[in-house]
Amino acid sequence: MTPTHTPIKKSRHTTGWFLTLAAIASAAFGIHQRMQQHTALAADAQAASMVHVGMTHPEAETSAPDLVLPGTLQSWVESPVYARATGYVKRWNTDIGAHVTAGQVLAELDTPDFDQQVTQARADVVNANAALRLAQTTAERWHALVAQRTVSPQDADTKAEDAASKQAALDAAQANLARLLQLDRYKFLTSPINGIVTARNLDIGQLIDIGTGNGAAHELFHVADVHRMRVYVAVPESETGMLRVGLPVKLRLRSQPGLTKTATLTSTSGAVDPSSHTMLVELQIDNPQGNLLPGGYVDALFPRQPNPSVLQIPGNALIFNGKGTFVATITPQNTIKLVPVIPGRDFGKRIEILHGLTSEMPIVVSPPDSIHNGEKVIASAYGGVHP
Repeated sequence: MTPTHTPIKKSRHTTGWFLTLAAIASAAFGIHQRMQQHTALAADAQAASMVHVGMTHPEAETSAPDLVLPGTLQSWVESPVYARATGYVKRWNTDIGAHVTAGQVLAELDTPDFDQQVTQARADVVNANAALRLAQTTAERWHALVAQRTVSPQDADTKAEDAASKQAALDAAQANLARLLQLDRYKFLTSPINGIVTARNLDIGQLIDIGTGNGAAHELFHVADVHRMRVYVAVPESETGMLRVGLPVKLRLRSQPGLTKTATLTSTSGAVDPSSHTMLVELQIDNPQGNLLPGGYVDALFPRQPNPSVLQIPGNALIFNGKGTFVATITPQNTIKLVPVIPGRDFGKRIEILHGLTSEMPIVVSPPDSIHNGEKVIASAYGGVHP
């Protein structure tokens, strides 16, 4: 006869197995979950330990900024006016800023000493003329007496030579008077050119000396012809390759912000100054309105042509250390490789790289000071404005 309690025992045994399996499954799930959390934490820790950097690529030069250099404005002609006669200023007719024409009287001098010299020279001419007439009359009479054998031919020749000497004395007196009369016009100081009076260094009653007795001559007026202006600019030796006669160059006036004019390069010095390593160039520009002022400063904007073979990078991508100049590039494995480069012209926000990079190389913008070869980084496209 079969015992009645056997099914109850099997049921209890099965239940125990289920509980055991459930416990094992629960434990395994917990272990798996902890392992996933540990892996995630390790990945987060590794990611947190990696440097996040901005990335960009070198760009070919598509446009080049103008080369801006300071220049000095000069008048087409500068003419100082000096005195050629000693005297006192009697009057002056023009002041600074006045427009004058060639030959216009700027001032008049009172020259009492010179006037006395002219009076004396006139008297010398009269005296020499009288002496000549007497000598000629005497020579004619003695010549007539020779025919009568009253005087010797030698005496007649002596009188003739005396008349010739008196003629020479008259010629000398007349030449001296002509010289003084020529100098007499220098009592009037005139403008040698058409232009503007930029300086007046005399006043009424002032004693003017021509510089032969009391020292160097003193400039009394300065006249500038400003219908056309010259601009002189010192161009660095490295930029002289772009210079050519006829090159249009924009001028930015410092005295009139916002106003730009165009000048033309007319000549160069043809040599580099060994002390400054610059070449002097001359620009010319018409000045019909006279708003360009002699002696003023301008900014000359020389146009540059882009060079597609030259790469440019942001200025803050460079790394400087004791070993040289480097750029941090990013390898396909997201590691850093410091590449030595040769920088070219510095345009402020961007800088040329003459050697060391290609346009395919991703580079780091604003790299941290601690960045080094082989360092793992997380790179993202640089989204800001390139410095």
